[in-house]
Amino acid sequence: MPTPPPMVEASVAADAPHPKLRAIACVSGVSIERDIPCADISEYIRDRDNLVWLDVQDPGEEEAELLQEEFGFHPLAVEDALHADQRPKIDEYKGFLFMVAYALPPGGHPHEIEPQEVDLFIGRNYLVTVHRGPVPALQDALGRWMRGGEMMREGIGFLVYTVLDTMIDTYFPVLESIEEEVEEAELRLLADNDAGRMPSLLKVKRSLVTLRRLGVPMRDVFGSLLRREQTLFQPQTRIYLQDVYDHLLRIVDAIETEREMLSSATDAYLAVLSNRLNATMKTLTIITIIVALVGAIFGAWGMNFENIPFSDQQYGFWVLLGGTFAAVGTAVWLALRRRWL
Repeated sequence: MPTPPPMVEASVAADAPHPKLRAIACVSGVSIERDIPCADISEYIRDRDNLVWLDVQDPGEEEAELLQEEFGFHPLAVEDALHADQRPKIDEYKGFLFMVAYALPPGGHPHEIEPQEVDLFIGRNYLVTVHRGPVPALQDALGRWMRGGEMMREGIGFLVYTVLDTMIDTYFPVLESIEEEVEEAELRLLADNDAGRMPSLLKVKRSLVTLRRLGVPMRDVFGSLLRREQTLFQPQTRIYLQDVYDHLLRIVDAIETEREMLSSATDAYLAVLSNRLNATMKTLTIITIIVALVGAIFGAWGMNFENIPFSDQQYGFWVLLGGTFAAVGTAVWLALRRRWL
């Protein structure tokens, strides 16, 4: 193996290209070597003081064979990595762990959550990440890891922590956007009766369901990871994993809180809408009574038969009209007294 170059501070551009295979090695905890040939990966891994991160984008059959030949991964784990839409989980195989986690793309709209699946193969001194399409969180994690300095000497635990922590942190901006939208919609629904906000809230509710479907299993995965005895990570790595677990607890709590706020806002809006509907029905009822009263009186008085009351008197019509207005006025007065109008 070539003599390790001195440690160089790496700066990773946000728009750096994402090749299909990218291998990076931390040699003896003091230097970084990029773009390692795939044929040399096993040689780097053979030295336990080295640490290798292989990132695989859009894997195919050729990449699957590489993973099995260079790392000796179990065919079932490789098959899971080739098929998307896996549930967040962690499986323990001989010599490595297989984990499925999800990140969120930056700048995403809270109405359109598009989770990015990342499959992780975690060994004693290597990490393999498999995903479809570019994952900005992994690029950010690479920058954080390469700036780790002395912490890079803590082995695979710090690398796994950096990757997972960066992925989990992508949830917080989305949750903040959802919180702001729910609060604004709640105020507008109750103040302005803006029914046009309801479809937007229903989309947010669907997004929260998606986030909960990801957050709760990942919380359980880390809970299981912290409880079981691990031979791959150094003892001091536990505090890093505990930090990621705490972030997941905050995320799940925030999701549940937003779901409750959204349900409360929807229930409050429906209650206000029901009250307004009841008030409208009362008004329509009074109008119906008035119309029926006027129609009944004038309909009966105008029928074609003899001896119609007041018809033979000079002011009979005006007496009947005044009585009708008096009856209508009485009905309106009663409605106002009972606050039906």
